[in-house]
Amino acid sequence: MTQKALAERLHMSVRTIIEIEKCKSNPKFETVALLAKELNISLDAAIFPDMVTGTVSKTVIDFFAGKSEAEIQKYIALCKQAETFQKDK
Repeated sequence: MTQKALAERLHMSVRTIIEIEKCKSNPKFETVALLAKELNISLDAAIFPDMVTGTVSKTVIDFFAGKSEAEIQKYIALCKQAETFQKDK
């Protein structure tokens, strides 16, 4: 599926899709869920593509259940920062 087709199906701009794909934006959890559903991938695979090699014991939905959007975004930012530190080693 092209970026344009995906953007049209989700009523988003192509630029938004490109920025998400290149990790240049910090989409809301709902947006990630829509993308995962449209692309027929799990939320785990969408958020943690390097960690999904088999089954994940705790799903992303369970982990984020009851958390506010602000808490979710802080956790995602923390994960990105940790990933940067790992790459610098």
